[in-house]
Amino acid sequence: MACEPLLCYNKGCGQKFKLEENSETACTYHPGGPIFHDALKGWSCCKKRVSDFTEFLNIKGCIVGHHNNVKPVEPEKPEKPPVSTKEPMYQLEVKPQHKPPIPAAKERPSAEEPMVEIKKTVGPSLKTQLDKLSLNDSNDDSAQDDGVIKLGTACNNKGCKARFEGESSNEETCIFHPGNPIFHEGMKYWTCCQRKTSDFEAFLNQEGCETGSHNWHKPKVTEEKQVRVDWHQTSSVVCISIFAKVAIPDKTVIKANRVKCQVSALYEGGTKLYQKTFTLREAIDPSCSIVKLLGTKLEIELKKAEAFSWPTLELPEKPTS
Repeated sequence: MACEPLLCYNKGCGQKFKLEENSETACTYHPGGPIFHDALKGWSCCKKRVSDFTEFLNIKGCIVGHHNNVKPVEPEKPEKPPVSTKEPMYQLEVKPQHKPPIPAAKERPSAEEPMVEIKKTVGPSLKTQLDKLSLNDSNDDSAQDDGVIKLGTACNNKGCKARFEGESSNEETCIFHPGNPIFHEGMKYWTCCQRKTSDFEAFLNQEGCETGSHNWHKPKVTEEKQVRVDWHQTSSVVCISIFAKVAIPDKTVIKANRVKCQVSALYEGGTKLYQKTFTLREAIDPSCSIVKLLGTKLEIELKKAEAFSWPTLELPEKPTS
């Protein structure tokens, strides 16, 4: 009776193999560890860096050797210190903070005023990432010419490690993750199946939770609606932070009038699109506002028309009757 196929736990492999067919040239893998820095992802053992997580999973190994069916041991979780139930011996007196008064409302400018493009600058961190992205695109060994799929092209479905070996590959069932990877407080998991682990290798080897056909083509531009947006303010400026990584400068346009800010940004190396129009709570001066394009986010600094604190970033919607 033939032995059941075993799963290889070498980094970057994840293939199933038969013990009797294992040899010193059977496995192509990464001996190093994963690196995530400034929105770029790669392995410490080789130089290639990419911005897309699926492309990172599909980076071909840089060493050849035997398959390894020994599952790595997950590190133990540190124990949390016990929470003290004793009441403090004394308490500090908290003095109430007096917020500056909000001035009386003035006539609001029309939202239909002409929009003007806000001046933007490109930070050094984004310039570096765009240079690396251009180099990776020119050296991508899985590129397709005139729609022809090259042998060895990796499947672009998340979590699938298959590569195109000919027309027979199109008949295979693809097992993949339709969700997105999450890294939070030391835990790693996919939004689609929530199998949390603290070990990165165990996360990479998690089998997909959905089946379908392989996708050999590079992802097209898709609209991303889950981009995190934060804002803060000073007495004279409102700053909106949009966490869209590696934005393309000539494909990112921010326009505004006195009460409206319109954002259109192509990011993640040009594969995702973010669009939103902010209806601002108070008036601004577009001519004195600026936009900073950084490696990990867009920072929109809007000059307030009057120096006082805004209670919210956007004007609340009127309730429908």
